[in-house]
Amino acid sequence: MVSHKISATAFLVVLTIFFSSPSLLLAQYECDLSAPAQTIVGSLDVADPDQTTRVFRGGQHLASTCLANLAPTGAPLAGTFNYDAYNFTNTSGQAGCVTVELTPACGTVFIFAVAYSTYNPAAPNTGIIGNMGVSPVSGTTGSFSFPVAAGAPYTVVISETAANSGCPSYTLKVSNKVGCRQPGFDRDNDGSADYAVYRPAALSMWLNKPTVGAIAVTTRQFGTSGDIPIHGDYNGDGQTDLAVYRPSNSTFYIATNQATPQTSFYGVQWGVAGDIPVVGDYDRDGKNDLAVFRPSDGNWYVLRSTDNSLLAKHWGGSGDTPVSGDFDGDSAADMAIVRNINGTRYWFILLSNFGYTSYLSSTNTAVAAGATVLGIQWGLSTDILVPGDYTGDAKTDIAVWRPSDGTFYIRNSTSPVTNTFIRWGMIGDIPQPADYDNDKKTDAAVYRPSENRFYVLRSSDMTMMTTTLGQSGDQPVSAPYRVQ
Repeated sequence: MVSHKISATAFLVVLTIFFSSPSLLLAQYECDLSAPAQTIVGSLDVADPDQTTRVFRGGQHLASTCLANLAPTGAPLAGTFNYDAYNFTNTSGQAGCVTVELTPACGTVFIFAVAYSTYNPAAPNTGIIGNMGVSPVSGTTGSFSFPVAAGAPYTVVISETAANSGCPSYTLKVSNKVGCRQPGFDRDNDGSADYAVYRPAALSMWLNKPTVGAIAVTTRQFGTSGDIPIHGDYNGDGQTDLAVYRPSNSTFYIATNQATPQTSFYGVQWGVAGDIPVVGDYDRDGKNDLAVFRPSDGNWYVLRSTDNSLLAKHWGGSGDTPVSGDFDGDSAADMAIVRNINGTRYWFILLSNFGYTSYLSSTNTAVAAGATVLGIQWGLSTDILVPGDYTGDAKTDIAVWRPSDGTFYIRNSTSPVTNTFIRWGMIGDIPQPADYDNDKKTDAAVYRPSENRFYVLRSSDMTMMTTTLGQSGDQPVSAPYRVQ
């Protein structure tokens, strides 16, 4: 499949949306903060020590993740460069995912960050465990992540890209996250998605059954007719919270006590009639942010949970299907829309890393903002969108499920030329991809309404799991997004 280019003007053409009602698509690797982030304000000047040579940045915006280290793509560059080195230790007591955020205030010069297991300023191309990939522009934030074992030390180095260029000020933010997992309906926070269904009614019901351990079905009442289920982690404790979006009053309702959600909840009005909910973690704090996509003006409106501030971006237009996922692996949600053009689906992905200033290209690298937007062609207009991390690199893969042949078509984030096709399901099934076996990979799965039964293909050993749950009219909600 190839790329499709459209001009900035043509980017706002009106097309017919495939889904008959609002859809919610979220595919993002999730972790929980082990402690408050550490924030450091520093500067670079001639008084700082020098390192011999520097890391080749590679010129791409797709940085290291907790499951995929971006190795330098070229030999170290000659010269001596001022640097600051900061030493940390993972004191959480368990394996962690460290996220580094660098915000420079350097004017026209560039700096960047690299993480090391052991740092040697005479050999800065060795011991790398996390790489930013490219320098953030002054005033924007660049992020990358890397794994750190329990009790292990690590060093984050900020360096110049040009000798003696300096930087008047920068802000470094380092956070350690634990309990990393693929999202899905996971009430017991064991890293495996539960079998779950939602029963729409005047007193809507949620039913879920763990995929491992206890086999008892838990039933909870939450929601009413016309609500859209938008379950997720809204308080950062790792457990799935019951939640709905009510289009009739543009209000999100989030349960605060999962044992008694019908009496323990709060509501937030966010959006207007016609908006589509696109919740996700847009500010990297381990919590879902309330967000909507407005087809009438093509804007995304995000209420950030860190400080209740507004993040607004123009991306898309009427007829587009919004998709929230982490396609660049920076632990923050990206904004994507999928558009039908002549019977084919095109994905337009605005990347969160480096301040929403680049798009994902057909070669899985970032393209700077400009007059031409690159769309990645993937899928037919009749396919169902099923993004997820099928490759296990903590980046969302573009994927569709084809009802006519029951096949998952997955465009691998690791390499766009080695893609995966999984025949799983049949006509009438509803795809429910999620991580059911806790291997940090999205499993191909379907729910068969004719049998009220889940069929899961475990990615860990390619065996089948299956269970019966629900009744006629129930909607499966094991996947991290609402599939229609």
